[in-house]
Amino acid sequence: MIYNKKWTLKYKGKITDTDLSDKINISPEISQILNNRGIDNEKDAEIFMNPSLEYLRDPFLMKDMKKATDRIKKAIENNERIYIYGDYDVDGVSSTSILYLYFKSIDFSVKYYIPNRLEEGYGVNEDAIRKIYDDGCDLIITVDCGITSVKEVEIAKELGIDVIITDHHECQSEIPDAFAIVNPKQKDCHYPFDMLCGCGVAFKMIQALTDEEEFKKSMFDYLEIVTLATICDIVPLVDENRIIVKNGLKLMKEGKNIGLRELIKVCGIETQKIGSSHIGYSVGPRINASGRLGYSYLGVQLFTTDIQEEAKEIANILEAKNIERQMIESKMYKEAEDIISSDERYKDDKVLVIAKEGWQHGIIGIVASKLTEKYYKPTILLTIEDNEATGSARSIKGFSIFDALVSCKDLMNKFGGHEQAAGLSLDAKNILELRERVNEIADYNLTKKDLIENVKVEYELSEYSVSLSLVDDLHKLEPFGLSNPSPRFIMRDLLLTNVYKMGKNKQHLKIIVEKEKSYECVGFNMAYMADDFQVGDKVDVLFQVDENNFNNERKVQFLMKDIRLSHPKLSSSNNLSLKLFEKISPRDKDSLYSINTNNTNNEDLEVNIKGTKDINIFDYIKEDTLIIANTLNGFYRAISDISLTEFEYDINFNYIDEKNEKVQLIFSPNIDKIDLKRYNSIILYDYLYNKGEYSYLNKNMLNSENIIKYYDNEDKIYLKNIIDNLIPNREEFISIYKQMLVKKELNIELIELKKIFNILPLKIFVILKIFKELDLLKFDINYNENIINIKLLEKPDKKLNLNESAILNNMKQLKQEYAKSY
Repeated sequence: MIYNKKWTLKYKGKITDTDLSDKINISPEISQILNNRGIDNEKDAEIFMNPSLEYLRDPFLMKDMKKATDRIKKAIENNERIYIYGDYDVDGVSSTSILYLYFKSIDFSVKYYIPNRLEEGYGVNEDAIRKIYDDGCDLIITVDCGITSVKEVEIAKELGIDVIITDHHECQSEIPDAFAIVNPKQKDCHYPFDMLCGCGVAFKMIQALTDEEEFKKSMFDYLEIVTLATICDIVPLVDENRIIVKNGLKLMKEGKNIGLRELIKVCGIETQKIGSSHIGYSVGPRINASGRLGYSYLGVQLFTTDIQEEAKEIANILEAKNIERQMIESKMYKEAEDIISSDERYKDDKVLVIAKEGWQHGIIGIVASKLTEKYYKPTILLTIEDNEATGSARSIKGFSIFDALVSCKDLMNKFGGHEQAAGLSLDAKNILELRERVNEIADYNLTKKDLIENVKVEYELSEYSVSLSLVDDLHKLEPFGLSNPSPRFIMRDLLLTNVYKMGKNKQHLKIIVEKEKSYECVGFNMAYMADDFQVGDKVDVLFQVDENNFNNERKVQFLMKDIRLSHPKLSSSNNLSLKLFEKISPRDKDSLYSINTNNTNNEDLEVNIKGTKDINIFDYIKEDTLIIANTLNGFYRAISDISLTEFEYDINFNYIDEKNEKVQLIFSPNIDKIDLKRYNSIILYDYLYNKGEYSYLNKNMLNSENIIKYYDNEDKIYLKNIIDNLIPNREEFISIYKQMLVKKELNIELIELKKIFNILPLKIFVILKIFKELDLLKFDINYNENIINIKLLEKPDKKLNLNESAILNNMKQLKQEYAKSY
């Protein structure tokens, strides 16, 4: 079975009470999540769950902070003209806003400048410096930018303008010759925490500019905005970032900042329940949307106004801009998908390079991210204008898109970025060569395994743990983000009772699944998966636990992040199941089910066959483990379990000649064909066909205690169904032969077999193999294309005698031995 994503459990056992859960009065489920994050004692748990603002660090530990603040105080004393130079994303807009609010609070007039994304691009630029100079500026304070602006700072100095840089981006080999640089990522900066966002650095500057006692009160004027920026800039939510966001989210419930309060209203978020996900997925994108469309000033105006009507008006404009952005994004995404589906080569390309005329510059990065998330492939998206292609690149773990572009720099007009994201421009005539070359690089650096996203899961959530209390408890672990991700769980073997698409453009997926209880699962932008499942399938679901409030009725809802088939409703409509059926039926007259069938003795009948599922199977799945399954149910159970471990595995229908360290899963094998001494342990996911096979295992394993029987009495039913349906009756033989007399030759998809012959697939394969043995027909199966070709041979001279079939006689013996054993 091929999954689009790999799921890996952080904790593989059952959830039980712990010392920590008892000491600080939290549920075992929450305690385990803390443990997964390395928090296993009372003190660390208390700090994590209740981070106090008292733990904020001394801002003067940051390099150049005193120098910068002294220069600002001097400018205030001398009534100099100060400009705040920001950026157009949430972090830049927020940084500009809080610094502007600080100066407003001390009644000192300053101006701000944010470059137009569509016309000026990112960062400090020369034209902007000259405009600011013409306005009589004496001091520029950059926020969330400037650390790479070597040339621009030099121009400002030549014009007589001092520049203070506050930034958080990585420093390059050459640092600007600014009056002061406040950036915790500088090599010679000894500030203990270097993961602040740009707004966080500006916040620390305000802290340094303010009297200590006064800051304890005034910090609340900025905290909501810093929280917004910290969440949206996806910095690790640990240390000061966690302190800021945890307390900022509490403050948002009061709505101290008028502009943010109105924007939250426009988003339709219930203020008392606001969380980091609301900020990241609803509030932040509305600020970003204005920047992407060239209206970054709107965000600063919103956060700095103290007039409610103005705040309401701006919030509505931002909502309109966001709707405009969504429409442009949706159209662009569909066009990109159409390009992918129209070119078969994209299936094999490890890097998606997609270009089209007329795409919006500011939206391209979002669409590139969505395509990367869906296909889990690095993506380069380009818009073509005047024979030049400009765009954005996004990557996956383990592949530096920046390094790939460096290798293709002779094709570029301009490019820059880092391992996971980059911007670029090149002549349109070079696009095809760029596609060829980055894919050559990816072919060398990325394996098929690298193109499967590895999703970390907290643990397998039991049904009795699912409740609104769990939802409330999970909120205590907020804020969620980098280094403290939203907890994800799995539930397996759920019956799919409903599946449909929803949303204005039918882009979202909604399913209803049930076990003992019924669960509603919503998957945003997952509608493309709907056709892979049908009602009646058994599925495994990966999700976040959330709640749905409708008509004042509060109930648990799963936010689905992935879904996969655990067992198809109809085996006859599933190609993998048909492949398994074909392997259950005999491969040749000498090979299958011949061991111990003629010499079963009393010792064999006394062998212990009892199994149990009351164990943690993950304790037994290791390297050099052999797993044996004899039924579809056992096979799918085994795949589901192995896929949750860190181990690679092979699925085999024949026998392994070479030793390797992967977990081996063999389906319906001849036990005596296996080199048993090769394995440390063997796990049986099904009953074996007879007690003679158990006896053989016991005698040939180095340690029979390493044979784990992972089944129970209910699993006998599955094996019995195979035995009951293994031997066709005479009428079924005649039916298939008569149809082949008419058709002569068939070349069909495997899933059509049952429809044509109206016989169970297992029996069809048995009959075909017996007819092949008796030279009545021949057949071949192409599993790559899931096609079977059946061709009738010339009618034999003698009358057909089924009793001459060694395969059929062998199966009859198998059935007899099964009956003796069970």
